Amino acid sequence: NFISLLPPIILDYIITFIGNNEATWHGYIYAFLLFFTACITTLATVHNQHFLITASIIPRTGLNTAIYDKVLKLSNSSRRNYTVGELCNLVGVDAQRIFEQMWTVNLIWSCPMRIILVMALLWQYLGVASLAGVLVMLLIMPITTKLASTSHKLQKKQMGWKDSRLRQMGEILSGIKVLKLFAWETAFMRSISSIREKEAVTLRKLAFVNGTITFLWICAPFLIAISSFVTFVLIDEANILDPSTAFVSLTLFNTLRTNMAFIPQLVAEVAQSRVSFKRVTDFLLSEELEGRSPDINTNDSNAIEIDGGTFCWTNEEPPFLRDISLSVRQGSLVAVVGPVGAGKSALFSAILGEMHAAEGTVRIMKGCRLAYVSQQAWIQNATLRQNILFVKPMERTQYDLTLSRCCLKPDLKILPGGDLTEIGEKGVNLSGGQKQRVSLARAVYQDADIYLLDDPLSAVDSHVGAHIFKHVIGPNGALSNKTRILATHDISVLPDVDKIYVMSGGKILESGSYRELMNQKGEFARFIEENRKKQDEDDEDSSPEANENEDKTTKRMSSEDLKALMKRTGSRLSRSISRTISVEESEKKKAQFIENEKMEIGHVKASIFWTYFRYATLHLTLFFMLGFAAYKCFEIGSNVWLSQWSSDEPLPDGSQNVPLRNMRMGIYGLLGLGQGISTLIATIIMAVASTRASIRFHKSMLWSVLRSPMAFFDTTPLGRVLNRFGKDINTVDVGIPARLQSVVTLIIAIIGSLVVIITTHPIFIAIMIPLSVVYAFIQIFYMTTSRQVRRLQSITVSPVLSFFSETVQGSSTIRAFGSQYEFIQRQNKHMDTNCRTFFTSTTLNRWLGVRLQFLGNTVVFITALLSVAQRNVYSPAIVGLTLSYALSVTENLANFVRTWTMVENQMVSVERIYEYSHLASEASWKTESINLDLNRWPSKGAITFRNYKMRYRAGMELVLRGINVDILPGQKVGVVGRTGAGKSSLALALFRIVEPTEGTIFIDGIDTSVLGLHDLRTKITIIPQDPVVFSGTLRINLDPLEEHSDEDLWRAIEQSHLKSFVLSIEAGLDYQVSEGGENLSVGQRQQLCLARALLKKTKILVLDEATAAVDLETDKLIQNTIRQEFWDCTVITIAHRLYTVLDYDRILVMDKGTIAEDGKPDDLLENPHSLFYQLASSAGLL
Repeated sequence: NFISLLPPIILDYIITFIGNNEATWHGYIYAFLLFFTACITTLATVHNQHFLITASIIPRTGLNTAIYDKVLKLSNSSRRNYTVGELCNLVGVDAQRIFEQMWTVNLIWSCPMRIILVMALLWQYLGVASLAGVLVMLLIMPITTKLASTSHKLQKKQMGWKDSRLRQMGEILSGIKVLKLFAWETAFMRSISSIREKEAVTLRKLAFVNGTITFLWICAPFLIAISSFVTFVLIDEANILDPSTAFVSLTLFNTLRTNMAFIPQLVAEVAQSRVSFKRVTDFLLSEELEGRSPDINTNDSNAIEIDGGTFCWTNEEPPFLRDISLSVRQGSLVAVVGPVGAGKSALFSAILGEMHAAEGTVRIMKGCRLAYVSQQAWIQNATLRQNILFVKPMERTQYDLTLSRCCLKPDLKILPGGDLTEIGEKGVNLSGGQKQRVSLARAVYQDADIYLLDDPLSAVDSHVGAHIFKHVIGPNGALSNKTRILATHDISVLPDVDKIYVMSGGKILESGSYRELMNQKGEFARFIEENRKKQDEDDEDSSPEANENEDKTTKRMSSEDLKALMKRTGSRLSRSISRTISVEESEKKKAQFIENEKMEIGHVKASIFWTYFRYATLHLTLFFMLGFAAYKCFEIGSNVWLSQWSSDEPLPDGSQNVPLRNMRMGIYGLLGLGQGISTLIATIIMAVASTRASIRFHKSMLWSVLRSPMAFFDTTPLGRVLNRFGKDINTVDVGIPARLQSVVTLIIAIIGSLVVIITTHPIFIAIMIPLSVVYAFIQIFYMTTSRQVRRLQSITVSPVLSFFSETVQGSSTIRAFGSQYEFIQRQNKHMDTNCRTFFTSTTLNRWLGVRLQFLGNTVVFITALLSVAQRNVYSPAIVGLTLSYALSVTENLANFVRTWTMVENQMVSVERIYEYSHLASEASWKTESINLDLNRWPSKGAITFRNYKMRYRAGMELVLRGINVDILPGQKVGVVGRTGAGKSSLALALFRIVEPTEGTIFIDGIDTSVLGLHDLRTKITIIPQDPVVFSGTLRINLDPLEEHSDEDLWRAIEQSHLKSFVLSIEAGLDYQVSEGGENLSVGQRQQLCLARALLKKTKILVLDEATAAVDLETDKLIQNTIRQEFWDCTVITIAHRLYTVLDYDRILVMDKGTIAEDGKPDDLLENPHSLFYQLASSAGLL
C-alpha cells in the first residue's frame, strides 16, 4: 500500500527535472527508481494474492464438508425445507461465492486505506482544495451504500428464484421418463420458464443497480479531480495549475480511480456473499435428527424394544404412529403386514431414529449393527460391485455367496462388464427387481446384526422371491441367526416367520404367530380369508384342478397376489441395455454406461464469443462497446486538455488569466460530463444485453435437454446436468457481464495509453514491437494451459455435485448403516480433486501476473528513459501526461490479461451451455408429413408390429429381434417373460422412447414413425411401474396441462380409490405434494398415476405392474375400475406375476427379444412344454 504510492512522488521529481537544469544523471536515477518501486509493488501484490487464494482453499473445503456432513444429519422437518436442487445450490453457488469473497478480503480494508493515503498526498499538492474531493466522496458514498443495500435485497430475491428453478429442474430430470411418456415437456418448460422470467426481471433490476454503482465510481475520480482543480485555482489567484501539480495529482487520481473501481465490484461481491453466507448459516443451523436411542436394552433376549411409542415426522405435525409397543427377540424373523399407508415403512424409520419420538423410547441392543433395505432401492452411480461392497472391503468368498443367494449371478452373465459394470445413476440400467436385489445384496454382505427389510421381495419375480426367502431371509437362509424385521404383503412367507405384527392407521392392531393370529379370527384372519376368496375366483378362471387344500392354496395364491403388493420404483427404460449387450471381455468399454463429461481442447472458439454477442443482440453489443470507447475518448481528451491548461503561462504580474482559466475549466467540465453520460449509457445497454443473453441461453438449453432422447439421461448423471443449469447459468447471469465490461474498458484504456505514448515518443513503436512479441508469447503460453485447467476444473465440479445429490437421496440408508464417515471421506476426495485443479489455475494466474506486470514496468522504464533523454524536446506537461499514462499501462496490462482470462474461462460456461443447447434431439414434436384427424385417431386401438427390431444405442445388441404381431382392437393382452426378455422394451417401442433399428409399428393402420412424438404419446396412456409425482399441488400432479375441470379431477380420484384420502386432508386438491411424493405412500402415488390415466382415457392403455404398490383390497378395486373404464380399449399389461393376466384374452410370452409364444392363457397352460407353463409352474400356480 505504501510502496505503490511512491511512483507519483517520483513522477513529481521527473517533471521537475524536465523543467529545470538538473544534471542529466539525476533523471536516469529517477527513471530507475520508478522502475524499481514498480517491480517491488508487483512482487508484493502477486505474493499477497497467491497467499490469499491459497489460504482460502482450506475454509472452502471445510465449508463444503460441513454442508455435506449436515445433509447426513438433517431432521425430517428441515429436510422438507430443502430440495436436492436447493442443497446442490448451497455447494455449487453459495459456498463458491463465500470462497471467492475471501480472495478479495484484503481489498475491503486496503482499498479504503489507499484512498485515504492518496487523499493525504493530494493535500500535499492541492492543499485545502483537496477537501473538495473529499466532499464529493462523502456525497457519493451514502448513495452507493443505499444502492448496495438494494443490490443485496435483489441478490437474495434472485437466489430464491434460482433455488425454485433448480428444485423444479431436479424433479424434471428425476422424472423425465414420465414427462416423455405423457408428452408433458412443454407444460414443464412453461413452468420453468415462468420462474426464469421472474428471475430475469430480478437480474435486470440487479444489473441496473450495479450499473449505477459502477457509473458513480467511474465518475467519482473525475468529479474529485475537477472539483479539486477548480477549487485550487479559485480559492487563491496565486495558485497556478502547473504540470507538476496537475499530473502528479492526475496520477494520484488514476490510482484513486483504480481503487474506487474495485469498490462497486466489492460491494456487489459482499452483497452476494452476505446472501450466500446467510443461506449457508441458516442451513447449518437447521434442526438435526435426534438419532437412534442409546444402544442399551434392559432385556438381553430382545434385540429391539419399543414401549408405548408415539412418533411423528416433525414436532409440528400430528403423530403418524401411535401406541407402538414392539419387542423383537435376537435371531428371530418378524413380519409386519398391513394395507397401504398403514405405517410399516414409518415403523422402520422410527427404529432408525428418522422420526421424532413424542412418547416412548426405542431401545436397540448394545453393539448391534443395523442393515437396512429400503422399499425404494437406493443405488449409487458406481459399479455393481461397489454398490454391494458399499464401505466394506472385498472378501471374495463372502461376496460370491452373496451374489448367489441374491440371484445376481445370472445377471452378471448378461452385463457387459460383469460386476464391474457401471449401473448408472439411480440404477437406470437395471430393472426394478435387479435394483432391489442389489440393495438386498449390499445389506447381506455387510454382515450386520439386525436387518430391517422393507418389502424387498415385491419387485422381483415370484420364483426369484421364493429363492431369496429360502436362501437369505427365511429360517434356513443366510441370515437365519440374525434379527430380521420384514415388511411384506406376501402371506406365503408368513407361516415361516416367528412373529407377525398387523398394522393399520399407524397402529399395531394385532401381534402373534401365524397360527395365533388365525385362531383369533381378527383383522389378520379376515385379511387371509379375503385373499383366499380372491384366489378361489381366479382358480375357477384358470386352473381349478390346482386347488388341493387350504394351506397349499393360501401359499400358492399369495406368491402372485400379496407378493406383488408394495412393489416400488425403478425406471425400466434402459434396463434391457444391461441385459442384452453381448459379453465380450475385449469390449470392456461397454461396461461403462455413464459417459465421461466432454471437454473441449484448445482455445475457446471465436464462435462461442460470437454466439454470446448474438444472443445479447449484435446492435446492443456494438452500442455498448461504442459507449465505453466514447468514455475513453472523453477521458483522454480531458487529460490532454489538462496538459494544455497546466502549460498556460500566468500574466506578467503572476496572476491567472481569468477568461482563459474559465474557458479551460468549462471545457474540462464538459469533457467530464461526456465521460459520465457515455458510461451511464454503456452500463444500461450492458444490463439489457446481458440479461437478454442469459434468458436466451437458458431457454435454448432447457428445450434442448427436454427434447433429448432418453439415452442421454441414461448416460448423463443428474448432477452434471444441474451443474449446467446452476453454476454455468449463474456465470452467464452474473459473472460474464461484469468481466466483459471490465475487459472492454481495459482494452480501450491500454490502446489509449499506447496512443498517447507513441504520439509523444514515436520511437516507442520500434520498442513496442519486441515487447509485443514477448507479450504475445507469454499470453499464448499461458492461455493454452489455463483454458484446459479451467475446463478440468469445471469437469471436477460435476462429481462433487453428483455425489452430493446421490447422498441426499440415500441419506437414510447411509445413516442406517452408520457409514457417514466413509461417505464424508469420499466426498472429500472429490473436493480434493477439484481443489487441485483450482490451485493449479490460480498458480498459473500468479505466474502470468508477475511476467505481465514486469512487462508493464518495462514500458514505464523505457518511457521515463526516453523522456529524460529528450528533456529538451518536450514540455513538462507533455512528459507528465505521457508518464501518467505509462504508469497506468502496467496495472491495466495485468488487469486485462487477468480479466480476459476470467472472461475466457467463464466463456467455458457458455461453451458448455451451447453444447447442451445442441444435443441430439428426438424426432419431430408435431405431425407434419400426413393429413390425419388426430381428434379421432386412434378410434379402434389396433396395433401391428412388423419385423420390428430395436437397440438402445449404436454398437449394442438388439433388444427386440423381428417382432411380428397383430393386436386386435379392444383385446386385453398380457406380456410375460423372464428378466431380459424384452417386455418393457416392447412397451417403450409403442411410445417411440427408443427409435427402431428396423421395422414398423402401425396403430389403426397408421405408421407411428410418421407421427410427431407429441401427437403419438398423447394418444396412448401408460401407468408406469415407477409412480413418479412432482412437488406441487395434487391438481397440478393430476393435470399439468390444466385441461380438465375440478369435477373431472374428483371423478378420477374417486375411480382410483383415492377420494377418502383427499377428503381427509383440509387442502383437498390444493394439497402440497413434497419433492418425490415423500408425504404420500407408494401406493397412494400409484393411485395418483392411475387417476392420471383415467383423466387421459385413450383407446390404448399400457400397464407396467400398475398395482404392485397397493394392498389386496385396493388392488381388487383398481382392477375392476380398469375393466369398467377401459372395457372398450386395447390393454397391454407387462407382468412379472402371471396372476394379474390369467383372465386376459391373450398372452405374449417373450424370450430373448422375440415372441416365443402367443395364445390364450388356458391353451398355453395345457401344454406342459410351453414357456408359459414353465413360468406358471415356477410361480407356484400349478
